[in-house]
Amino acid sequence: MEAVVITQSIVIQAERSRVWRAITMPEHIAKWFQPIHFERFAIGEAVTFDRGAKGSIAIIEPVDRFGFHGQIALSHPAQTLVIFTLETVPEGTRLTVTEQGFEALPEEMRESYFKGNIQGWEKVLSNLTAYILAGHHD
Repeated sequence: MEAVVITQSIVIQAERSRVWRAITMPEHIAKWFQPIHFERFAIGEAVTFDRGAKGSIAIIEPVDRFGFHGQIALSHPAQTLVIFTLETVPEGTRLTVTEQGFEALPEEMRESYFKGNIQGWEKVLSNLTAYILAGHHD
């Protein structure tokens, strides 16, 4: 099966460093995404998500890219790779999120999780924008 990828992008009226803090610090992530826990901000570090899903930090390129592997369904060990890419634009910061790896799920689960995550990322990015613009990320 070919790779199935979700890609969504938004522009936030904020400096990249502010967006970076909001997407990489657990105390901020919990406010716009979900509670996540990790001991050290380091590649390979184990991550536990809300509801007990497991994952690990995959990419740390300060103020450019941050990525993690995360378990999609508690009932299956498959993980997707989520990557946040930041880019400076005249209006502030363009944040693009991609999620790939849905093909690791059994076929009967794949479509519903893929469709659900498309809607989920729309909501999450809207929450992130509101969080940053409200000034709670510093």
